[in-house]
Amino acid sequence: MQTHVQDTDGQNLALATSEEEVDRLNAEFYSAIRYPWPPHYFEQLADRRFWAAMLDQELGRAGSPVLPPGSGRVWVAGCGTNQAVITALMFPDARVVGSDVSTGSLEVAERNARQLGIGNLELRAESIHQAPYAEEFDYIICTGVIHHTADPAAALARLSAALRPAGVMQLMVYNRYRRTLSTAFQKAVRTLLGKGGFAHQEEFALARRFVHHYGGGGTLAPWFESLRELPDAALADILVQPVEHSYTVESLGAMAHGAGLELLAPCPNPLDAGDGTLDWEMELGDPELQRAYDALPDVRRWQVTNLLQLGHSPMLWFYLQRGTSPVARRTTRELCEAFVDSRCMKQRTTRRMYMSTPEGAYRPSERELPYPVWRGEGDARRVYEALDSNLPLRATLERVGIDPGDLRAVNRLRARLASSVFPFLKAHPRPG
Repeated sequence: MQTHVQDTDGQNLALATSEEEVDRLNAEFYSAIRYPWPPHYFEQLADRRFWAAMLDQELGRAGSPVLPPGSGRVWVAGCGTNQAVITALMFPDARVVGSDVSTGSLEVAERNARQLGIGNLELRAESIHQAPYAEEFDYIICTGVIHHTADPAAALARLSAALRPAGVMQLMVYNRYRRTLSTAFQKAVRTLLGKGGFAHQEEFALARRFVHHYGGGGTLAPWFESLRELPDAALADILVQPVEHSYTVESLGAMAHGAGLELLAPCPNPLDAGDGTLDWEMELGDPELQRAYDALPDVRRWQVTNLLQLGHSPMLWFYLQRGTSPVARRTTRELCEAFVDSRCMKQRTTRRMYMSTPEGAYRPSERELPYPVWRGEGDARRVYEALDSNLPLRATLERVGIDPGDLRAVNRLRARLASSVFPFLKAHPRPG
C-alpha cells in the first residue's frame, strides 16, 4: 500500500513513502539502538490490583473496571525493549501482548521477561499496520509509536479496531510545539549529509559531533548541552529519526475522531511531572478571561492551553475510548467533583525490586520495600498531612484553605495525589 504524504516544514516526512518501507526503516533503526536503554531496576507490587485500580480511579471507572479481574487483555503496541515487561509486571492478572517491528528490541524484552519469571506476557514481531486484532483488548498502550509511521491515522484506526467496546487506550504522540528543534535538526543533518534514504549510523555520528563540538550560539548551544549526558539510545531517538509526525490537540482530536475514538482525559506521566508541565488547567489572572476559558468543554480548553503555552504545554499523552463506548466519558469537572466527595485513604503496599547487575542481568532484592514513598510538596503535602480518611476529601480541603469548587486547584491535586504518576491516595466513592 503506497501512502502519499506531503513533506512540510514542520515535520520530518520526506521518507514517509509507504507503510512497509517505514516499518522496515524503524525495524532497522530500533534494532540498532535498542530503545529504551536498560533500566536500573524493574519492580512489582504486592497488591496485584494496585495499578488497575489507579487506572480506574483516573478515569472515574468505579464499577466498570477497564481490566476485569482475572480476564483483562492488554496490548502494548510498539513495546520497545522494556514497556511490555513493565506492563506485565504492573498488571500480573492480565494477559499482555507486546508487539514491535524491531526483533532486536523484542530479544531484549524476551531475555528480561525470562529473568524476571514473567508468565503473563507474549511477545510478537509485528507491525501495527498488519496486526489482525478485532475487539480483542481491554486496554491498549501505544506511546511514542504511531508518529513514526508512514500513516499515523491508519495506524490509529488499527488500534481502535483492536479495542473492545468498553476498552481504553493510552496514546502519546509528539506535541508539535515541543518538537521544533529536534525535528528541524533531524532534517538539517540529513541535508548536511547529502544522501538519499536513511543512513542512520552516519547521521548519528554527525549528530554527536554537533552535540559535543558545536561552537555557535543561539538556542542550539544550551539545547546541545542538555543532551550531552544522555545514553546513545536516547540521543539517537531524539536526533536521528527516519520519520516524525507531530500534532496539536486539535489535529490529534481530529485524527482520533476519524478512527472512531474520543479523548477521555490527559494521562499524567513522569516526563511531564519532571518537566513541570503536568497541568492542562491555566491560571489566566483576569476574571473575564478565566470565566471564558473555564466555560469551554474539556477538549477545547486543552486546545487553548496547547496554543498559548506552546513548547511549555504538556505532552500529548491522553486516554481515549471508542465514541460508541457503553461507558460514558466523565468530564474533568465531574471527575473533580467525585474526587472531593470521596473518602480518600493513603495507599499502603510493598514492592519487590529487581536490580540490574554489572553483567546486565536482573536480580531480586532481599526484601520488599514500602510503596508508595511520599514525595509531594505544596498544596499536595498540606492535604496529605491533614487528611481525614473518615470524611469526604472536601472536609480536608476546607480545613487547609482550598476551595473544593475550584476546578483548577482540585484537578492539580488529583494529578499530584491520586494518579498513576503520584499514586498516594485511593478514593472511595460516596455510596449511591
